[in-house]
Amino acid sequence: MFKPIIFTCLLFLFLLNISQAQYINTDSLVTVEGYVHPVLVAELDSLEEYLPELSPEYFSQGLITSGYLLSQFSIPAKGKVISHFGPRSGRMHTGTDLKMQKGDTICASFDGNVVMAKYYHGYGNMVVLDHGHNLETYYAHLSKCLVNTDMWVKRGEPVGLAGSSGRATTSHLHFEIRENKKPYNAELVFDFENGRTKQEIADTKNLAHLNKKVTSTKDTSGKPTSQKYVVRPGDSLYKISRRVKTSIGNLCMLNNLTEQSVLQIGQVLNVF
Repeated sequence: MFKPIIFTCLLFLFLLNISQAQYINTDSLVTVEGYVHPVLVAELDSLEEYLPELSPEYFSQGLITSGYLLSQFSIPAKGKVISHFGPRSGRMHTGTDLKMQKGDTICASFDGNVVMAKYYHGYGNMVVLDHGHNLETYYAHLSKCLVNTDMWVKRGEPVGLAGSSGRATTSHLHFEIRENKKPYNAELVFDFENGRTKQEIADTKNLAHLNKKVTSTKDTSGKPTSQKYVVRPGDSLYKISRRVKTSIGNLCMLNNLTEQSVLQIGQVLNVF
């Protein structure tokens, strides 16, 4: 008795499904790499937004230069440069200082992963972003960090508030761009006075290449003057920092050390 009823219900559902099915012109289907089945051309735009090849974190070495990536960076905050990159009072200043008011918002220069967001020696409260392509940006002397380690931030998103924590005498942002852990003059990338990114950097391979080009024209404003130091008997981080005129915090950061690290005689340290 129930079999005819069940059969009738199934037939009704089958016919209903056919009546609602849409005709798809196979000429409008395209094959997209990474997808098993073809997709409609109309859906392609929405799919492209999520294709890995279009996202900065998927840029592969050799497919896009560091120079091009840097041309997409933006200035972290608008302010007057009060201390340039380079020698200062007998020691190396590894960043660019921008005058800020306490509490001013500091933003990420580009998309990146937060690899540090804490108080760090003379840098005070500092946020470090890893942008891939061996590029990092440092935001130091903050009154407050607004992000946490392992967070992903987008260009223009707040990462901290300006201040004078650490070794600072006035509220300002100490900003650094590092390539392969080596600091370079941020003014190679930014025109701070006019508040813009130098688009000409897109034509260079990377900061090291651009810095070499600048140096070859006898303009040493961007020269990081790399130095090494060999640990001697009786040396300590304090003694070395005084001798080479840098900070203990900078020595620790460049050499992956802590203030409690035991130095070995003959050990080669990166001074800058």
